[in-house]
Amino acid sequence: MKLPTQEKLRYHLARWIWVPALALVAHVAFPSGGADVAPLLEPGARADKDVVAPFNFVVNKSEDELQREAEELAASAKPIYEFRQRTYDSLATATAAFFGAVDAAADQGPQAIIRAAREFGVPLTPQEAAYLSKGGKRRALQQALQRLFDRTLAQGVTGPGVLQGEQSRELIVRRGSTESSVLRDQALTFNQYLNRAKTLHPDPGSSVGDVLYIKLQRQFFRPTLIPRPLETERRRNELRGSVDPSKYIVRAGDRIVGANEIVTNEAHERLVTLHQELLRRGAATTYSIRGVIGPLLRDSLIIVIFWVLLVFYRRETYRDLRQVALIGGLFAVLLTQGGLVARFYPAHPEIIFMPFLAMMMTVLFNGRVSMIAAMILAVVIGQQPVFHDVPATFLCVVGGVTAALSVKTLRSRSNFYAPVLIIAGGYFTGALALGLSSGWPIAEIGVRCLWGALNGLVSAGLTFFLLPVAESITHITTDLTLLELSDPSRPLLRTSSKRRATGSARTACWGASGAITTTSGKSKTRCTSWRTRSRATIPTTG
Repeated sequence: MKLPTQEKLRYHLARWIWVPALALVAHVAFPSGGADVAPLLEPGARADKDVVAPFNFVVNKSEDELQREAEELAASAKPIYEFRQRTYDSLATATAAFFGAVDAAADQGPQAIIRAAREFGVPLTPQEAAYLSKGGKRRALQQALQRLFDRTLAQGVTGPGVLQGEQSRELIVRRGSTESSVLRDQALTFNQYLNRAKTLHPDPGSSVGDVLYIKLQRQFFRPTLIPRPLETERRRNELRGSVDPSKYIVRAGDRIVGANEIVTNEAHERLVTLHQELLRRGAATTYSIRGVIGPLLRDSLIIVIFWVLLVFYRRETYRDLRQVALIGGLFAVLLTQGGLVARFYPAHPEIIFMPFLAMMMTVLFNGRVSMIAAMILAVVIGQQPVFHDVPATFLCVVGGVTAALSVKTLRSRSNFYAPVLIIAGGYFTGALALGLSSGWPIAEIGVRCLWGALNGLVSAGLTFFLLPVAESITHITTDLTLLELSDPSRPLLRTSSKRRATGSARTACWGASGAITTTSGKSKTRCTSWRTRSRATIPTTG
Protein backbone atom coordinates (compact mmCIF):
# COMPACT_ATOMS: atom_id res chain seq x y z
CA MET A 1 0.00 0.00 0.00
CA LYS A 2 1.47 3.30 -1.12
CA LEU A 3 1.42 5.90 1.63
CA PRO A 4 0.72 9.53 0.77
CA THR A 5 3.71 11.81 0.65
CA GLN A 6 4.21 14.68 3.03
CA GLU A 7 3.47 17.10 0.23
CA LYS A 8 0.05 15.52 -0.35
CA LEU A 9 -0.66 15.53 3.35
CA ARG A 10 0.17 19.20 3.58
CA TYR A 11 -1.92 19.81 0.45
CA HIS A 12 -5.04 18.24 1.93
CA LEU A 13 -4.41 19.41 5.48
CA ALA A 14 -4.37 23.05 4.36
CA ARG A 15 -7.88 22.55 3.01
CA TRP A 16 -9.46 20.22 5.58
CA ILE A 17 -8.22 22.20 8.56
CA TRP A 18 -11.17 24.48 7.92
CA VAL A 19 -13.64 21.81 9.06
CA PRO A 20 -12.58 21.59 12.74
CA ALA A 21 -11.77 25.30 12.69
CA LEU A 22 -15.32 26.18 11.66
CA ALA A 23 -16.74 23.77 14.24
CA LEU A 24 -14.64 25.55 16.86
CA VAL A 25 -15.92 28.92 15.61
CA ALA A 26 -19.50 27.69 16.01
CA HIS A 27 -18.75 26.38 19.50
CA VAL A 28 -17.24 29.69 20.59
CA ALA A 29 -19.72 31.95 18.80
CA PHE A 30 -22.91 30.30 19.99
CA PRO A 31 -23.82 30.14 23.67
CA SER A 32 -23.25 26.41 23.94
CA GLY A 33 -22.48 26.36 27.64
CA GLY A 34 -25.34 26.36 30.12
CA ALA A 35 -23.51 28.82 32.36
CA ASP A 36 -22.86 31.13 29.41
CA VAL A 37 -26.56 31.69 28.82
CA ALA A 38 -27.82 31.18 32.36
CA PRO A 39 -25.14 31.88 34.96
CA LEU A 40 -26.10 30.36 38.28
CA LEU A 41 -26.23 33.52 40.37
CA GLU A 42 -27.34 33.26 43.97
CA PRO A 43 -30.03 35.56 45.36
CA GLY A 44 -28.50 38.86 46.42
CA ALA A 45 -25.65 38.65 43.91
CA ARG A 46 -25.12 41.34 41.30
CA ALA A 47 -25.36 40.34 37.63
CA ASP A 48 -22.48 41.46 35.42
CA LYS A 49 -24.51 41.27 32.18
CA ASP A 50 -28.03 41.07 30.85
CA VAL A 51 -29.45 37.57 30.87
CA VAL A 52 -32.14 37.16 28.21
CA ALA A 53 -34.27 34.06 27.71
CA PRO A 54 -33.20 32.47 24.40
CA PHE A 55 -36.41 30.47 24.12
CA ASN A 56 -39.72 29.87 25.85
CA PHE A 57 -39.54 27.85 29.03
CA VAL A 58 -41.58 27.23 32.14
CA VAL A 59 -40.49 27.50 35.77
CA ASN A 60 -42.31 24.76 37.66
CA LYS A 61 -43.30 24.83 41.31
CA SER A 62 -41.47 22.70 43.83
CA GLU A 63 -43.07 19.60 45.33
CA ASP A 64 -43.76 21.39 48.60
CA GLU A 65 -45.35 24.32 46.79
CA LEU A 66 -47.50 22.00 44.69
CA GLN A 67 -48.65 20.02 47.72
CA ARG A 68 -49.40 23.12 49.77
CA GLU A 69 -51.35 24.76 46.97
CA ALA A 70 -53.20 21.50 46.24
CA GLU A 71 -54.29 21.16 49.87
CA GLU A 72 -55.36 24.79 50.01
CA LEU A 73 -57.39 24.35 46.88
CA ALA A 74 -58.87 21.07 48.11
CA ALA A 75 -59.85 22.69 51.41
CA SER A 76 -61.83 25.26 49.47
CA ALA A 77 -64.15 22.50 48.23
CA LYS A 78 -67.26 22.49 50.42
CA PRO A 79 -68.30 19.12 51.86
CA ILE A 80 -71.39 17.62 50.31
CA TYR A 81 -74.41 16.64 52.42
CA GLU A 82 -77.51 15.05 51.00
CA PHE A 83 -81.02 15.43 52.38
CA ARG A 84 -82.79 12.07 52.48
CA GLN A 85 -86.46 12.68 51.87
CA ARG A 86 -87.22 8.99 51.92
CA THR A 87 -85.76 8.70 55.40
CA TYR A 88 -88.09 11.41 56.65
CA ASP A 89 -91.08 9.84 54.96
CA SER A 90 -90.18 6.47 56.45
CA LEU A 91 -89.96 7.72 60.05
CA ALA A 92 -93.16 9.74 59.64
CA THR A 93 -94.92 6.59 58.45
CA ALA A 94 -93.44 4.54 61.29
CA THR A 95 -94.57 7.12 63.86
CA ALA A 96 -98.10 7.18 62.48
CA ALA A 97 -98.19 3.36 62.44
CA PHE A 98 -96.96 3.22 66.04
CA PHE A 99 -99.69 5.48 67.34
CA GLY A 100 -102.23 3.66 65.18
CA ALA A 101 -101.29 0.37 66.82
CA VAL A 102 -101.44 1.96 70.26
CA ASP A 103 -104.89 3.39 69.50
CA ALA A 104 -106.12 -0.06 68.51
CA ALA A 105 -104.73 -1.63 71.68
CA ALA A 106 -105.85 1.15 74.07
CA ASP A 107 -109.23 -0.47 74.82
CA GLN A 108 -107.55 -3.78 75.73
CA GLY A 109 -105.45 -2.48 78.58
CA PRO A 110 -101.82 -1.61 79.28
CA GLN A 111 -100.46 -5.03 78.45
CA ALA A 112 -101.90 -4.89 74.95
CA ILE A 113 -100.28 -1.46 74.49
CA ILE A 114 -96.93 -2.87 75.68
CA ARG A 115 -97.17 -5.73 73.15
CA ALA A 116 -98.10 -3.36 70.32
CA ALA A 117 -95.22 -1.01 71.15
CA ARG A 118 -92.79 -3.92 71.34
CA GLU A 119 -93.55 -4.71 67.67
CA PHE A 120 -92.13 -1.29 66.78
CA GLY A 121 -89.06 -1.72 68.96
CA VAL A 122 -90.31 0.59 71.72
CA PRO A 123 -90.05 -0.90 75.23
CA LEU A 124 -92.68 0.49 77.58
CA THR A 125 -93.20 0.24 81.29
CA PRO A 126 -96.71 -0.34 82.74
CA GLN A 127 -96.82 3.30 83.86
CA GLU A 128 -95.94 4.49 80.34
CA ALA A 129 -98.52 2.14 78.85
CA ALA A 130 -101.13 3.49 81.25
CA TYR A 131 -100.16 7.03 80.20
CA LEU A 132 -100.66 6.13 76.52
CA SER A 133 -104.02 4.54 77.24
CA LYS A 134 -105.41 8.02 77.88
CA GLY A 135 -106.62 9.38 74.55
CA GLY A 136 -105.89 13.06 75.24
CA LYS A 137 -102.36 12.39 76.43
CA ARG A 138 -101.70 10.08 73.49
CA ARG A 139 -102.90 12.57 70.84
CA ALA A 140 -100.95 15.46 72.41
CA LEU A 141 -97.79 13.34 72.39
CA GLN A 142 -98.33 12.38 68.76
CA GLN A 143 -98.89 15.98 67.68
CA ALA A 144 -95.77 17.16 69.57
CA LEU A 145 -93.63 14.55 67.83
CA GLN A 146 -95.09 15.46 64.44
CA ARG A 147 -94.32 19.16 65.00
CA LEU A 148 -90.81 18.27 66.13
CA PHE A 149 -90.17 16.19 63.03
CA ASP A 150 -91.59 18.87 60.70
CA ARG A 151 -89.42 21.61 62.23
CA THR A 152 -86.21 19.60 62.39
CA LEU A 153 -85.98 16.36 60.45
CA ALA A 154 -87.91 17.76 57.50
CA GLN A 155 -85.28 20.52 57.24
CA GLY A 156 -82.36 18.16 57.63
CA VAL A 157 -80.58 17.01 60.78
CA THR A 158 -77.14 15.42 60.92
CA GLY A 159 -76.26 12.44 63.04
CA PRO A 160 -74.60 12.69 66.46
CA GLY A 161 -71.04 14.06 66.24
CA VAL A 162 -71.03 14.41 62.43
CA LEU A 163 -70.39 18.14 62.27
CA GLN A 164 -67.89 18.18 65.12
CA GLY A 165 -65.02 17.13 62.84
CA GLU A 166 -66.12 19.30 59.92
CA GLN A 167 -63.61 22.10 59.31
CA SER A 168 -65.31 23.83 56.42
CA ARG A 169 -67.38 26.87 57.28
CA GLU A 170 -69.90 26.11 54.55
CA LEU A 171 -71.67 23.00 53.36
CA ILE A 172 -73.24 21.99 50.10
CA VAL A 173 -76.72 20.65 50.81
CA ARG A 174 -78.23 18.64 47.99
CA ARG A 175 -81.98 18.25 47.75
CA GLY A 176 -82.86 16.14 44.79
CA SER A 177 -81.15 17.70 41.76
CA THR A 178 -80.54 21.09 43.36
CA GLU A 179 -77.62 22.14 45.53
CA SER A 180 -77.31 25.11 47.84
CA SER A 181 -74.59 26.48 50.04
CA VAL A 182 -75.39 26.57 53.77
CA LEU A 183 -73.30 27.82 56.65
CA ARG A 184 -72.12 25.04 58.91
CA ASP A 185 -73.64 26.75 61.96
CA GLN A 186 -77.05 26.78 60.27
CA ALA A 187 -77.12 23.02 59.76
CA LEU A 188 -79.09 21.26 62.49
CA THR A 189 -77.29 18.76 64.67
CA PHE A 190 -78.61 16.01 66.93
CA ASN A 191 -78.12 18.17 70.00
CA GLN A 192 -80.11 20.99 68.41
CA TYR A 193 -82.81 18.43 67.61
CA LEU A 194 -83.01 17.54 71.30
CA ASN A 195 -83.11 21.21 72.29
CA ARG A 196 -85.97 21.84 69.91
CA ALA A 197 -87.79 18.87 71.38
CA LYS A 198 -87.73 20.46 74.83
CA THR A 199 -89.52 23.55 73.55
CA LEU A 200 -92.30 21.40 72.10
CA HIS A 201 -92.84 19.17 75.16
CA PRO A 202 -96.57 18.34 75.41
CA ASP A 203 -96.65 17.57 79.13
CA PRO A 204 -93.59 18.93 80.95
CA GLY A 205 -95.31 18.58 84.33
CA SER A 206 -95.61 14.80 84.16
CA SER A 207 -92.55 12.72 84.96
CA VAL A 208 -93.94 9.68 83.11
CA GLY A 209 -94.87 11.80 80.12
CA ASP A 210 -91.45 13.42 80.10
CA VAL A 211 -89.62 10.07 80.05
CA LEU A 212 -91.96 8.69 77.40
CA TYR A 213 -91.57 11.79 75.22
CA ILE A 214 -87.80 11.58 75.38
CA LYS A 215 -87.87 7.85 74.68
CA LEU A 216 -90.07 8.27 71.59
CA GLN A 217 -88.16 11.23 70.13
CA ARG A 218 -84.94 9.24 70.36
CA GLN A 219 -86.52 6.02 69.18
CA PHE A 220 -87.93 7.48 65.98
CA PHE A 221 -84.99 9.80 65.22
CA ARG A 222 -83.25 9.20 61.90
CA PRO A 223 -80.59 11.61 60.51
CA THR A 224 -81.94 13.13 57.32
CA LEU A 225 -78.83 15.14 56.40
CA ILE A 226 -76.20 12.59 55.38
CA PRO A 227 -72.57 13.45 54.50
CA ARG A 228 -71.18 12.18 51.19
CA PRO A 229 -67.47 11.78 52.00
CA LEU A 230 -66.56 9.82 48.86
CA GLU A 231 -68.08 12.38 46.55
CA THR A 232 -66.54 15.21 48.52
CA GLU A 233 -63.12 13.59 48.33
CA ARG A 234 -63.52 13.01 44.62
CA ARG A 235 -64.19 16.70 44.08
CA ARG A 236 -61.22 17.60 46.24
CA ASN A 237 -58.99 15.23 44.29
CA GLU A 238 -60.14 16.90 41.08
CA LEU A 239 -59.15 20.24 42.54
CA ARG A 240 -55.80 18.85 43.67
CA GLY A 241 -55.18 17.59 40.15
CA SER A 242 -56.11 20.93 38.64
CA VAL A 243 -53.22 22.75 40.30
CA ASP A 244 -51.07 24.37 37.63
CA PRO A 245 -47.49 23.15 38.07
CA SER A 246 -46.19 26.24 36.27
CA LYS A 247 -44.95 29.01 38.49
CA TYR A 248 -43.65 31.35 35.80
CA ILE A 249 -43.86 31.30 32.01
CA VAL A 250 -40.83 32.95 30.44
CA ARG A 251 -41.04 34.02 26.81
CA ALA A 252 -38.16 34.14 24.37
CA GLY A 253 -36.55 37.57 24.58
CA ASP A 254 -37.71 38.28 28.13
CA ARG A 255 -34.98 39.75 30.31
CA ILE A 256 -34.44 37.57 33.35
CA VAL A 257 -31.99 39.90 35.06
CA GLY A 258 -30.30 43.06 33.86
CA ALA A 259 -26.69 44.08 34.09
CA ASN A 260 -25.70 45.39 37.53
CA GLU A 261 -29.06 44.34 38.99
CA ILE A 262 -29.46 42.40 42.22
CA VAL A 263 -30.63 38.83 41.64
CA THR A 264 -33.97 38.23 43.36
CA ASN A 265 -35.40 34.87 44.39
CA GLU A 266 -37.67 34.92 41.36
CA ALA A 267 -34.75 35.65 39.00
CA HIS A 268 -32.70 32.90 40.68
CA GLU A 269 -35.46 30.35 40.09
CA ARG A 270 -35.66 31.37 36.43
CA LEU A 271 -31.89 31.13 36.00
CA VAL A 272 -31.80 27.66 37.55
CA THR A 273 -34.65 26.45 35.35
CA LEU A 274 -33.06 27.91 32.21
CA HIS A 275 -29.76 26.25 33.07
CA GLN A 276 -31.47 22.88 33.57
CA GLU A 277 -33.43 23.28 30.34
CA LEU A 278 -30.24 23.99 28.41
CA LEU A 279 -28.65 20.86 29.84
CA ARG A 280 -31.71 18.82 28.91
CA ARG A 281 -31.55 20.11 25.35
CA GLY A 282 -27.93 19.16 24.95
CA ALA A 283 -26.15 22.36 25.87
CA ALA A 284 -22.70 21.74 27.31
CA THR A 285 -21.76 22.70 30.81
CA THR A 286 -18.77 25.00 31.03
CA TYR A 287 -16.46 22.44 32.63
CA SER A 288 -17.68 19.30 30.86
CA ILE A 289 -15.14 17.78 28.45
CA ARG A 290 -17.78 15.50 27.00
CA GLY A 291 -20.09 18.45 26.55
CA VAL A 292 -17.42 20.31 24.56
CA ILE A 293 -16.28 17.43 22.36
CA GLY A 294 -19.85 16.42 21.52
CA PRO A 295 -20.92 19.71 19.91
CA LEU A 296 -17.56 20.03 18.11
CA LEU A 297 -17.92 16.58 16.61
CA ARG A 298 -21.55 17.18 15.69
CA ASP A 299 -20.84 20.45 13.86
CA SER A 300 -17.75 18.98 12.18
CA LEU A 301 -19.77 16.08 10.76
CA ILE A 302 -22.27 18.51 9.28
CA ILE A 303 -19.67 20.88 7.80
CA VAL A 304 -17.58 18.04 6.37
CA ILE A 305 -20.41 17.31 3.91
CA PHE A 306 -19.61 20.50 2.02
CA TRP A 307 -15.91 19.71 1.86
CA VAL A 308 -16.73 16.27 0.45
CA LEU A 309 -18.78 18.09 -2.18
CA LEU A 310 -15.75 20.19 -3.10
CA VAL A 311 -13.51 17.13 -3.41
CA PHE A 312 -15.80 15.18 -5.74
CA TYR A 313 -17.81 17.82 -7.60
CA ARG A 314 -15.82 21.09 -7.43
CA ARG A 315 -12.27 19.94 -7.87
CA GLU A 316 -11.23 23.17 -9.53
CA THR A 317 -12.34 25.01 -6.39
CA TYR A 318 -10.74 22.45 -4.07
CA ARG A 319 -7.39 22.78 -5.88
CA ASP A 320 -7.36 26.56 -5.44
CA LEU A 321 -6.39 27.26 -1.84
CA ARG A 322 -7.53 30.89 -2.20
CA GLN A 323 -11.06 29.82 -3.07
CA VAL A 324 -11.18 27.30 -0.21
CA ALA A 325 -9.96 29.98 2.18
CA LEU A 326 -12.61 32.39 0.96
CA ILE A 327 -15.35 29.79 1.50
CA GLY A 328 -14.03 29.06 4.98
CA GLY A 329 -13.91 32.77 5.74
CA LEU A 330 -17.50 33.28 4.58
CA PHE A 331 -18.63 30.33 6.73
CA ALA A 332 -16.79 31.73 9.74
CA VAL A 333 -18.28 35.21 9.26
CA LEU A 334 -21.78 33.80 9.05
CA LEU A 335 -21.34 31.57 12.10
CA THR A 336 -19.95 34.49 14.10
CA GLN A 337 -22.83 36.74 13.14
CA GLY A 338 -25.27 33.93 13.90
CA GLY A 339 -23.69 33.55 17.33
CA LEU A 340 -24.23 37.25 18.02
CA VAL A 341 -27.86 36.91 17.03
CA ALA A 342 -28.18 33.88 19.31
CA ARG A 343 -26.77 35.82 22.26
CA PHE A 344 -28.68 39.07 21.86
CA TYR A 345 -31.71 38.39 19.63
CA PRO A 346 -32.33 34.62 19.82
CA ALA A 347 -36.01 34.97 18.91
CA HIS A 348 -35.21 36.42 15.47
CA PRO A 349 -33.06 34.04 13.39
CA GLU A 350 -34.33 35.78 10.26
CA ILE A 351 -31.69 38.48 10.78
CA ILE A 352 -28.83 36.01 10.29
CA PHE A 353 -26.94 37.01 7.13
CA MET A 354 -27.64 33.79 5.27
CA PRO A 355 -28.67 35.74 2.12
CA PHE A 356 -25.27 37.43 2.08
CA LEU A 357 -23.41 34.11 2.02
CA ALA A 358 -25.77 32.65 -0.59
CA MET A 359 -25.50 35.66 -2.91
CA MET A 360 -21.73 35.84 -2.60
CA MET A 361 -21.23 32.16 -3.33
CA THR A 362 -23.73 32.16 -6.18
CA VAL A 363 -21.92 35.01 -7.92
CA LEU A 364 -18.48 33.49 -7.31
CA PHE A 365 -19.33 29.85 -8.02
CA ASN A 366 -22.86 28.75 -8.92
CA GLY A 367 -26.34 28.41 -7.48
CA ARG A 368 -26.08 24.72 -6.61
CA VAL A 369 -22.99 25.18 -4.49
CA SER A 370 -24.57 28.20 -2.87
CA MET A 371 -27.80 26.45 -1.92
CA ILE A 372 -25.97 23.41 -0.52
CA ALA A 373 -23.76 25.68 1.57
CA ALA A 374 -26.79 27.60 2.85
CA MET A 375 -28.63 24.41 3.83
CA ILE A 376 -25.58 22.94 5.59
CA LEU A 377 -25.02 26.09 7.60
CA ALA A 378 -28.74 26.29 8.35
CA VAL A 379 -28.53 22.82 9.90
CA VAL A 380 -25.47 23.80 11.94
CA ILE A 381 -27.25 26.90 13.24
CA GLY A 382 -30.52 25.10 13.88
CA GLN A 383 -28.74 22.42 15.94
CA GLN A 384 -27.60 24.96 18.50
CA PRO A 385 -29.52 24.54 21.79
CA VAL A 386 -30.40 28.21 21.91
CA PHE A 387 -32.54 27.77 18.78
CA HIS A 388 -34.32 24.64 19.99
CA ASP A 389 -37.77 26.26 20.08
CA VAL A 390 -37.13 28.72 17.26
CA PRO A 391 -37.56 27.84 13.54
CA ALA A 392 -34.00 28.90 12.78
CA THR A 393 -33.28 26.07 10.33
CA PHE A 394 -36.38 26.79 8.26
CA LEU A 395 -35.86 30.55 8.10
CA CYS A 396 -32.16 30.20 7.26
CA VAL A 397 -32.93 27.74 4.45
CA VAL A 398 -35.62 30.06 3.07
CA GLY A 399 -33.30 33.06 3.17
CA GLY A 400 -30.37 31.20 1.60
CA VAL A 401 -32.32 29.54 -1.21
CA THR A 402 -34.23 32.68 -2.21
CA ALA A 403 -31.00 34.68 -2.17
CA ALA A 404 -29.31 32.12 -4.41
CA LEU A 405 -32.19 32.26 -6.86
CA SER A 406 -32.37 36.05 -6.78
CA VAL A 407 -28.87 36.40 -8.25
CA LYS A 408 -30.20 34.93 -11.51
CA THR A 409 -32.16 38.15 -12.05
CA LEU A 410 -29.08 40.37 -11.76
CA ARG A 411 -27.66 41.95 -14.88
CA SER A 412 -25.61 44.65 -13.16
CA ARG A 413 -24.86 46.09 -9.76
CA SER A 414 -27.24 48.96 -10.39
CA ASN A 415 -30.42 46.88 -10.09
CA PHE A 416 -29.72 45.30 -6.72
CA TYR A 417 -33.30 46.03 -5.66
CA ALA A 418 -34.46 42.90 -7.53
CA PRO A 419 -32.77 40.37 -5.19
CA VAL A 420 -33.87 42.42 -2.19
CA LEU A 421 -37.51 42.10 -3.25
CA ILE A 422 -37.11 38.37 -3.94
CA ILE A 423 -35.48 37.76 -0.56
CA ALA A 424 -38.19 39.80 1.18
CA GLY A 425 -40.82 37.73 -0.62
CA GLY A 426 -39.13 34.52 0.52
CA TYR A 427 -39.08 35.61 4.14
CA PHE A 428 -42.69 36.76 3.88
CA THR A 429 -43.78 33.38 2.54
CA GLY A 430 -41.79 31.53 5.20
CA ALA A 431 -43.09 33.68 8.05
CA LEU A 432 -46.64 33.35 6.77
CA ALA A 433 -46.33 29.55 6.60
CA LEU A 434 -44.91 29.38 10.13
CA GLY A 435 -47.47 31.84 11.44
CA LEU A 436 -50.43 29.93 10.04
CA SER A 437 -49.15 26.59 11.27
CA SER A 438 -48.06 27.83 14.71
CA GLY A 439 -50.84 30.32 15.39
CA TRP A 440 -48.66 33.43 15.43
CA PRO A 441 -50.42 36.79 15.66
CA ILE A 442 -50.41 38.98 12.57
CA ALA A 443 -48.09 41.46 14.28
CA GLU A 444 -45.39 38.81 14.80
CA ILE A 445 -45.63 37.68 11.18
CA GLY A 446 -45.28 41.30 10.05
CA VAL A 447 -42.26 41.91 12.28
CA ARG A 448 -40.46 38.83 10.95
CA CYS A 449 -41.22 39.87 7.37
CA LEU A 450 -39.82 43.34 8.07
CA TRP A 451 -36.64 41.93 9.60
CA GLY A 452 -36.26 39.55 6.66
CA ALA A 453 -36.60 42.38 4.13
CA LEU A 454 -34.06 44.45 6.03
CA ASN A 455 -31.73 41.44 6.08
CA GLY A 456 -32.07 41.13 2.31
CA LEU A 457 -31.24 44.81 1.84
CA VAL A 458 -28.16 44.66 4.05
CA SER A 459 -27.01 41.35 2.52
CA ALA A 460 -27.34 42.67 -1.03
CA GLY A 461 -25.42 45.80 -0.11
CA LEU A 462 -22.62 43.80 1.53
CA THR A 463 -22.44 41.47 -1.46
CA PHE A 464 -22.01 44.25 -4.02
CA PHE A 465 -19.59 46.07 -1.76
CA LEU A 466 -17.37 43.06 -0.99
CA LEU A 467 -17.62 41.27 -4.32
CA PRO A 468 -14.63 43.08 -5.90
CA VAL A 469 -12.54 42.11 -2.87
CA ALA A 470 -13.57 38.47 -3.24
CA GLU A 471 -12.79 38.55 -6.96
CA SER A 472 -9.34 39.92 -6.31
CA ILE A 473 -8.65 37.28 -3.63
CA THR A 474 -9.79 34.31 -5.70
CA HIS A 475 -8.78 35.71 -9.15
CA ILE A 476 -12.29 34.86 -10.35
CA THR A 477 -13.98 36.98 -12.97
CA THR A 478 -17.62 36.49 -12.12
CA ASP A 479 -20.48 36.26 -14.58
CA LEU A 480 -21.86 39.49 -13.14
CA THR A 481 -18.65 41.29 -14.03
CA LEU A 482 -18.68 39.84 -17.54
CA LEU A 483 -22.29 40.90 -18.02
CA GLU A 484 -21.42 44.42 -16.97
CA LEU A 485 -18.40 44.52 -19.26
CA SER A 486 -20.51 43.36 -22.21
CA ASP A 487 -23.15 46.04 -21.66
CA PRO A 488 -23.26 48.18 -24.89
CA SER A 489 -24.28 51.20 -22.86
CA ARG A 490 -20.89 51.39 -21.10
CA PRO A 491 -18.72 54.37 -22.30
CA LEU A 492 -15.81 52.17 -23.42
CA LEU A 493 -17.99 49.96 -25.58
CA ARG A 494 -19.80 52.98 -27.06
CA THR A 495 -16.47 54.56 -28.08
CA SER A 496 -15.25 51.27 -29.55
CA SER A 497 -18.46 50.88 -31.50
CA LYS A 498 -18.15 54.39 -32.96
CA ARG A 499 -14.56 53.71 -33.98
CA ARG A 500 -15.52 50.54 -35.84
CA ALA A 501 -18.37 52.29 -37.65
CA THR A 502 -16.25 55.26 -38.61
CA GLY A 503 -13.34 53.13 -39.83
CA SER A 504 -15.61 51.11 -42.08
CA ALA A 505 -17.08 54.24 -43.66
CA ARG A 506 -13.66 55.77 -44.34
CA THR A 507 -12.42 52.60 -46.03
CA ALA A 508 -15.50 52.47 -48.21
CA CYS A 509 -15.12 56.11 -49.25
CA TRP A 510 -11.42 55.87 -50.05
CA GLY A 511 -11.97 52.71 -52.06
CA ALA A 512 -14.68 54.34 -54.03
CA SER A 513 -12.60 57.45 -54.78
CA GLY A 514 -9.68 55.34 -56.07
CA ALA A 515 -11.77 53.10 -58.27
CA ILE A 516 -14.01 55.75 -59.82
CA THR A 517 -11.94 58.45 -61.48
CA THR A 518 -14.62 59.78 -63.75
CA THR A 519 -17.04 60.94 -61.10
CA SER A 520 -18.67 64.28 -61.31
CA GLY A 521 -17.24 67.22 -59.49
CA LYS A 522 -20.16 67.28 -57.14
CA SER A 523 -19.59 63.69 -55.94
CA LYS A 524 -15.84 64.23 -55.54
CA THR A 525 -16.46 67.29 -53.46
CA ARG A 526 -18.79 65.33 -51.04
CA CYS A 527 -16.21 62.54 -50.57
CA THR A 528 -13.39 64.96 -49.94
CA SER A 529 -15.51 66.92 -47.49
CA TRP A 530 -16.48 63.69 -45.58
CA ARG A 531 -12.81 62.67 -45.32
CA THR A 532 -11.97 66.03 -43.89
CA ARG A 533 -14.66 65.76 -41.21
CA SER A 534 -13.62 62.20 -40.41
CA ARG A 535 -10.01 63.16 -39.76
CA ALA A 536 -11.19 65.86 -37.45
CA THR A 537 -13.52 63.65 -35.40
CA ILE A 538 -11.69 60.28 -35.23
CA PRO A 539 -8.96 60.26 -32.59
CA THR A 540 -5.59 58.79 -33.35
CA THR A 541 -5.17 55.36 -31.76
CA GLY A 542 -1.48 55.01 -32.42
